[in-house]
Amino acid sequence: MAQELLFQPFSVMGLEFKNRIFHAPTTMNMSDPNGYMTDRCVGVYESLAKGGFSGVTVGATCVRRDGLINERMLGLYDDTYVIGMRDVVEVIHNNDALAGIQLFYGGLIPGLASTTPLEPGKGWIPDTVSWGASDKAIIGNPKPGIVPTEVYEELVERYAQAARRAREAGFDYLSFHFCHGSLPHTNLSHLSNVGRTDKYADHFLFVEEILQRTQQLCGADYPIIPRVCCDENLKGGFDVEYFADHYAPRLQRLGIAVLDATFGSMIRAESRRHDVASQEFIGGGFYTPNAVNLENIKKLKRLLAERDVSLPLMGSCNLGTPDQVRLMVEEGGAEFAAVCRFSMDDPEFPKKMLQGHEREIRKSTRTGASLLHGNIFGKGYAGSPQNPELGREREYRLIPTRRPKKVVIVGGGSGGMEFAMTATHIGHNVVLFERAPTLGGAMDWCGNYPSIPNTESIRYQPEYHTYQMELLGVDCRLGADATAETVLAEKPDVVVIATGSRPRIPAIAGMAEGRAARRVLTMDEVMARACPADPGDAVVVWGAGEGVELALELARQGRKVRLVDSAPQLQPAPYLLSRVWHVLRWLAEAGVAIESGVTVREVTPTGIVVRNGTGDDEALDCDSVVVCQGREPEDGLVSALRGEVPALFVLGDARKPRSYGNAIHEAAYLARQIG
Repeated sequence: MAQELLFQPFSVMGLEFKNRIFHAPTTMNMSDPNGYMTDRCVGVYESLAKGGFSGVTVGATCVRRDGLINERMLGLYDDTYVIGMRDVVEVIHNNDALAGIQLFYGGLIPGLASTTPLEPGKGWIPDTVSWGASDKAIIGNPKPGIVPTEVYEELVERYAQAARRAREAGFDYLSFHFCHGSLPHTNLSHLSNVGRTDKYADHFLFVEEILQRTQQLCGADYPIIPRVCCDENLKGGFDVEYFADHYAPRLQRLGIAVLDATFGSMIRAESRRHDVASQEFIGGGFYTPNAVNLENIKKLKRLLAERDVSLPLMGSCNLGTPDQVRLMVEEGGAEFAAVCRFSMDDPEFPKKMLQGHEREIRKSTRTGASLLHGNIFGKGYAGSPQNPELGREREYRLIPTRRPKKVVIVGGGSGGMEFAMTATHIGHNVVLFERAPTLGGAMDWCGNYPSIPNTESIRYQPEYHTYQMELLGVDCRLGADATAETVLAEKPDVVVIATGSRPRIPAIAGMAEGRAARRVLTMDEVMARACPADPGDAVVVWGAGEGVELALELARQGRKVRLVDSAPQLQPAPYLLSRVWHVLRWLAEAGVAIESGVTVREVTPTGIVVRNGTGDDEALDCDSVVVCQGREPEDGLVSALRGEVPALFVLGDARKPRSYGNAIHEAAYLARQIG
């Protein structure tokens, strides 16, 4: 039987790639304060190499310290950095993958996500600069500087010397960050490189000099796989036709091995396409189309062929499932597919695909780890809400116990199942009680928005955990509303309360009657996958911070929706922050406005009474009111069991309502503490 294309080997410039899947260069922000490699960072790349990638590219590594965009970014500033880099090359090679490294310099990006005012031309990290080919384009600092000619010339040498060190460390290939607003991209950009009168008015020259000097020091046969912006998707920026005409032929003449083709720009300008913003082609947002660059890759492939430019292509962005990774190679025609978020969610997904174990893969839920760890542009490190081992691979290695314990878990959501999975792997005897007839908790329903793009991906997480319960044979007792008595009857050594949270129901006049008559509903009830409550044709959604997606979904179903909120302006739930502008645009298109400054005073037999922004009371007739007023811990068992069992853990929303990632990370940590 022929092997699928994704797992067929590929050879280029002496490199033998065992398959077509790359880990894309990803800024982990895990160096030490001076940019040296750490054991933590080595562990991440070790797990990726173990997972079956053909090429593992160490993320953006700065060539001069003033170009940092985050404070724990790797560096290759001098020869003392080589020995640490050899550690990461060794673990990648030991696991049968090829090792690459991406070289970087900040350009306009430094200062992005700063929480304090910036001096002109500076980043938020001390001694860093925010500057480009001109001061006409902005990313980080709103007042960027302009790079002098002599600094460009020095940076060419800095890039090349860093490349030499990379080769000495044993890396098999080089990547260069020529995209997204780094300094080389600001030279390529028609929006940034304007008004220069020196030699760098040639938009491609800086890139060309970097590659030529690198080849002088490392040899023309040293494989280079630069990540290059091929279309800015900005009004006034260059497009893919321009790239194919002007930049691709020069890259081919320079003898690069593979073109890591990326699209979009972080420069602040109006996107050429209004359905997909420029930045979404870089790092797809929650609602960004799957395999968002598929058509871009196909078009680039065609344009290059028409111009007799022969460059193997690597495609990436929003490849979050096995089928999406396949799509980039099989339909898109890219020789390689590169993944970032998916590879951090499940570093073993290539091996699982190859072995036919795709149900065991943690597919991407499109939610970042920034709610847990901060953002890599602002005092945080890379992570995954689903994969608590990322960055802790070595300290989190599971050690089988010599003293199995009886562990009783109450709650079959994300935290409860993660604890059950981890404790079972360690060797403990686990019983899990879940009051619902299915596992999954809130994650089972919170992505149930059929008319909103990609929300179905939220269910990937409970699907993964549920299958793990099946594979591991965990004793899951569904439809069992555990009490203190039933828990204690199990004679547990450890009890875990992972009961999640419940909707907060404000105590206002008529609320009890409204709930009893099913005229006041909760998000959980309306969005339930099994037997959802029908809110009727006319609905008031009470609470925009959590209810904005629900209001949109109901409006798209053809219902008449009013969205009221007591706050003077929208205060979105934390998980909505990165996607709220999409929802607001869609709400406007659906004819739904957020009615701010509105206080709900009473539930009536025909609707509700509110006090509007002008201080007047108004009766709103409706079939139902959906309460979206936040959540509170479902922690009734905690007090009943405290002091009654040898060990009691409370995790996830039962401790404090937050994100599913918090529940998973807490469970992974606590399960390892029971010995």
